[in-house]
Amino acid sequence: MSYYPTEEDLPPLGALCLDYTDDIHRPPGDVIMSSSYKWPVIHEKIIGATLWKVVDPNEFSEEYFQLYVQACKNLEAKGCIGIVTSCGFLAQIQGRLASAIDIPIATSSLLQIPYVLTIISPRKKVAVLTFDPSTLCKTHFNGVGITDDMMKRLVITGCKPGGPLHRIITDGDSYIHEELENELVNLAVELVNENSDIGAFVLECTQMPPFAKAIQKAVKLPVYDGVTMVNWFYSGLVCKTLPEDNEKEAGLRKRQRSKKEMK
Repeated sequence: MSYYPTEEDLPPLGALCLDYTDDIHRPPGDVIMSSSYKWPVIHEKIIGATLWKVVDPNEFSEEYFQLYVQACKNLEAKGCIGIVTSCGFLAQIQGRLASAIDIPIATSSLLQIPYVLTIISPRKKVAVLTFDPSTLCKTHFNGVGITDDMMKRLVITGCKPGGPLHRIITDGDSYIHEELENELVNLAVELVNENSDIGAFVLECTQMPPFAKAIQKAVKLPVYDGVTMVNWFYSGLVCKTLPEDNEKEAGLRKRQRSKKEMK
């Protein structure tokens, strides 16, 4: 099994933080928390990146976009080897940011959709569970290379205004794990009951990964989220260590080839 040695000093990952989530409870599993990973995460707040300026169906202006560019450069100067974000809606600036900075960036769990569509049957669809289904649109999907043909295989649902997740984010209500879990599991189960051709889930929101296992238990399907994306992302930035080959001597022998291998 590949691993990161406990004594290895792993370089940090940078995380773009928005200007409205300072006091939100973030348990292990939240995409931007060091407690979710084996490596440290350094945060950089983008002043002015308020909720509805981020969860926006319109393309960001160049002036506003430059705030994100500067935040990325600040993280690079602090020694970060890659950058993630605290909102899946930042998918819309994936390409723009990648073009503007010198280190890799992964803005959204939605980056996984083309991959997930490829590994499941072409007869199956991907369910996308999002913070705000009324706002998530082509602006965001285009940003991570999701084509119109791919979008035909997406089924999108999300949290309702007045529900637990919206109350936490928009109203500052208490974070009650069981209420959030019930909301997200019920949404997933309802979607599967209405769409028998769903083959996998992708969770858009940063607050959703702590409930991925409960969703998977309920729907019995693959579930991908921001944490699965970051784990893959970092595994290429810093390759894991492999166990020692205890059979190195055996590998020195000349292999006897069979007739079926000969030309």
